[in-house]
Amino acid sequence: MELINLAAGVLLILFGLRFLRKGFARIMGGDLLDWLQGFTRTRSRAFIGGFAGGVVMPSSTATAMLSVQMTRRGTVSWRNVLAALLGAQLGTTILIQVLALDLQAYTSTFLAVGAALFLFVESPRPRGAGQAMLAFAFMLLGMGLLRQAASALGDDPAVQDLFAALGQLPLLFLIGAVLLTLLVQSATASIAVALALVASGQVSMYMLMLWVLGANIGLVLTVVIAGWADTQGRRLGLAALMIKLPLALLGAAVLLVLPTSALEVLPGNVLQQAAWTHTLFNLIAAGAIVFAGTLERFVKAVVPETAVQTPSATRLDPSLLQNPALATNAALRETLRVFDNLHLILTTLMRAVESGTLADNASADIDQRCKEIRAGSDEMVVFLDAIPDDALGAEDRALKETMDDFMRELPIVLRTLGPDLCHSIERLLQESPDRVAAARPLLIEAGGRFNQQLNTVARMLMRERPELGRKILERKQDNSRWLIQAKNSHTGLPYPAWEMLDGFQELNRRLSGVAYVYCRNDPEAEAL
Repeated sequence: MELINLAAGVLLILFGLRFLRKGFARIMGGDLLDWLQGFTRTRSRAFIGGFAGGVVMPSSTATAMLSVQMTRRGTVSWRNVLAALLGAQLGTTILIQVLALDLQAYTSTFLAVGAALFLFVESPRPRGAGQAMLAFAFMLLGMGLLRQAASALGDDPAVQDLFAALGQLPLLFLIGAVLLTLLVQSATASIAVALALVASGQVSMYMLMLWVLGANIGLVLTVVIAGWADTQGRRLGLAALMIKLPLALLGAAVLLVLPTSALEVLPGNVLQQAAWTHTLFNLIAAGAIVFAGTLERFVKAVVPETAVQTPSATRLDPSLLQNPALATNAALRETLRVFDNLHLILTTLMRAVESGTLADNASADIDQRCKEIRAGSDEMVVFLDAIPDDALGAEDRALKETMDDFMRELPIVLRTLGPDLCHSIERLLQESPDRVAAARPLLIEAGGRFNQQLNTVARMLMRERPELGRKILERKQDNSRWLIQAKNSHTGLPYPAWEMLDGFQELNRRLSGVAYVYCRNDPEAEAL
């Protein structure tokens, strides 16, 4: 039973982290990434924006993926991406500071107030606040279960001997923290588990500090793993590893020689001292922003551009690569086929909303179509990378970069438009006919707006009108405002309809983002 409680405690903490992130996104109006994008123009603003993002997205995986994505886009300076990453990792420490306050006595208050706001208030921001409070309560419940289970297990002589042995093997304890952080993909969750064990009396302060350092090593390894498939992502991960791994090992070496009393100079009780260690570690690591230029040159030397092998594509003939202009046109043809398939998926789903019935095989057909599109997009990415930039004119080069960016965004577009939207529609159609009818006009208009944006992006790629890039960015802002206003003014919508509107907000952001690449040298578009 105690082992079950341990597992349940860890799962509650992980669930709370995810639920908390979604609650903050709801408070922000579902447009968090657009808000953060304005902070990446300078290194100092990127750090501030990253810190803010880390506070509202307390997940090492989320911040790592966001940073890697920015490197792949190529629209943000590599040094600014590193600043945003270090700022985000510092921001994630704020949640540990709050958890270290030991608010277990207020768990029921967070549950009651959070549930009341989430269940009975339709306005998105108060509901998001309720969701965040519920998430925090779940984390407190998880830590409570861990404490109880650890306390009960602590009476077992075998467990006491185990922790005594771990106290004599600091390196093993450090490695354990690294592995747990990688397993749960969250340094916050890993440290929260350690805080619960300390409160039960099973872990000493000395071991806790080692755990914090190990969790930070695991955090930076998450960045390495997240970006490994991409050259720029590998460089970013290597730079972060070069900053934090030596710092963590140095900290561990200092802990080995410092007396326990020296650690008590930090403010608060042992939990708060651990939280301060976590924050100070990331604050010191953030100082490496000053050496971002040197790091960039070093990692470029260590991780050179890899030679791209031409794939055995089914529709893209490798011999076309001998003529870069023809290869670009062939890639455009395949990209337009992707747009046709996206239209078919959207049409199928919107027809289900209009008729109130989703065909029995619709979900399976959409999943199969998404798999085929994803397989083709993987071939497209490699094919586009094999086209030499220096052999293309300015327009063809912009087209190639735009298609490449779209293909890298496509997996998220497919997941949101395909399985996520389909499942939301399935749940929506299980609601009462009156509630479905009330949501139908709004959802049909949202789908129509996305369909219109699909058409405009396709026309931009075909270069019918050069100003279409600016039009897409203007329409993106208009769609974003419309979606936020729609959610604010239609408070009685079923929850699946809310999920669909959030999905269209994500699609609006992802699809329109390719226009930034196409209009990179357009001052008017840059200002949007």
